[in-house]
Amino acid sequence: MRKIKGIKISPGIVSGPIYYFEHSYLPVPKHFVQEADFNSEWERFQQAVQKAIVELTQVRDLVLKHLDENHARIIEAQLIAVQDREMFKSVRELMQREKKNITWSYYEVMESYEKLLLNSYSQYFKERTADLRDVKKRVVYHLINQTDYNPPGIQQPSIIVCEKISPGDLIHIDHELTLGIITRFGGVDSHVGILARAFRVPYISNITQIDELVSYSEIILDADNEEILLDITEEIKKKYRVRIKEYANHRNKIITRKVANTTKDEIPFHIYINAGFVDEVNALNPNLIQGIGLFRTEYLCIERNTIPSEEEQVKAYRAVLDKMKRLPVVFRVYDFGRDKILAMLDLDLLREDHLFDEWGGIGFLLDNPEILQTQLRALVKASTSGNIQIMLPLVMSVIDVVKTKEILHQIQAELEQEGITFRRNIQLGAMIETRRVLDELEELAQEVDFFSIGTNDLALYLIGTSRDSSVPKNYYHPKLFQALDKIVRTAAAANIPVNVCGEMASDRYALVGLAALGIHSISVSANALENISNVVRKLDLRLTQELSDKILRARDAATIYALLKKFYCEQVE
Repeated sequence: MRKIKGIKISPGIVSGPIYYFEHSYLPVPKHFVQEADFNSEWERFQQAVQKAIVELTQVRDLVLKHLDENHARIIEAQLIAVQDREMFKSVRELMQREKKNITWSYYEVMESYEKLLLNSYSQYFKERTADLRDVKKRVVYHLINQTDYNPPGIQQPSIIVCEKISPGDLIHIDHELTLGIITRFGGVDSHVGILARAFRVPYISNITQIDELVSYSEIILDADNEEILLDITEEIKKKYRVRIKEYANHRNKIITRKVANTTKDEIPFHIYINAGFVDEVNALNPNLIQGIGLFRTEYLCIERNTIPSEEEQVKAYRAVLDKMKRLPVVFRVYDFGRDKILAMLDLDLLREDHLFDEWGGIGFLLDNPEILQTQLRALVKASTSGNIQIMLPLVMSVIDVVKTKEILHQIQAELEQEGITFRRNIQLGAMIETRRVLDELEELAQEVDFFSIGTNDLALYLIGTSRDSSVPKNYYHPKLFQALDKIVRTAAAANIPVNVCGEMASDRYALVGLAALGIHSISVSANALENISNVVRKLDLRLTQELSDKILRARDAATIYALLKKFYCEQVE
């Protein structure tokens, strides 16, 4: 037996065969069609092209607004390519001549164009193949998603192995057949990591031997111990069989007992759940939980590969509220941060442009008010279905909140004129996750009903690491704890509640530190809910308060980590 070490992104242990996933793979359905179907096939093609034109036009406008004309010209080239009349003619002729379905015909024509460019003596033309590939990918995507065709993929329960995996990839892969994930790139705080934990899929990253793994017919992925087992024998399988079976049973149960609502010393403690999909919420038992502390609405967009209409949003929000009965549900408006924007634009050329670094969250929505207005209208219209709260992500200044409140009040006035009923006392909160907003906390506290701390991004802004880095040490960095202390004290002075909804709250040692600073409300992924609930039941908050001064005086992350681990092992475990 041989072991390969990695970094745990999502816990669990599984065994099974390998499925190598190529991110760039285009699943093109290939079948022949009857002459009677030519017109309907051609109509599908025109609809797919039109959708691609709309997308590229939006991308061009976005790039022109926030980058420059040089970048916008690249998108212009793609707009020209997607509407090329000669290409249209070639696709139609190929379909009619060889009776290949429209997706197959389009794909072959575009492949032939790419080969011509690659074989050209001109470097300029060779470089244009990237534009054609992007156009081809967009049109093929829309062609495939107009049909009942299921893309070829995992045919049996398997462990996915790939260089990297995107949120969109993970959403659309069959989760029933996805045993686990192994990647070369990806971090604990990445959005894929968050999704993997939500879907309860074991995940290890930082594996450099990706190519080597593909040759194995069966492996054991032990994410709990951050290792992959190769060359496994029957004896090894027998040794791990109990743990694998226990995890399989655990994976099918989100929670088996009521979430703790007090600590060991009988002090009230709120533990909410993070979610992002209606199906995810439908699997919850509202009698066992306290509510949803973070519903990531942008996942509705990633799931559909487009921004849902007002009616679609109202339906989704009401479904969540109905399921939760009268429990609180905090809907975060679209959090299109840098990585999500780039993922949706699907253009590698923008990934090195640092103009996007601090552009996202509520700032992006205020720059695109039609998106924000539609979402706020949907949330307000759905408000009668339950205990709704609205949260603004990546707040940079008090002005962001003031402008949003003005839009919200205008929408409420319009709905009142339309005779539509809604809740008038919807609470509005701000996510504290940027260095800049820390200087305006007192003023901000006067404008909102609650603070929610996004520890993932706050750590990135304070410490300067990457979301795709494996940085659990961020949870113990002195700068983060000092910022948390300031937020808690400001919220207490303004008499507003504060909640932590970042992944830090799912770390048992870091949770002790949060409690020491006076944070008694957290929101965690479904995967962590039961374990964290058990930790809270054993916490004595009177004892944790003694740690506060030591944490805030510490000079490095190692000291804080050792301090919290020692307390946990002596007082909690």
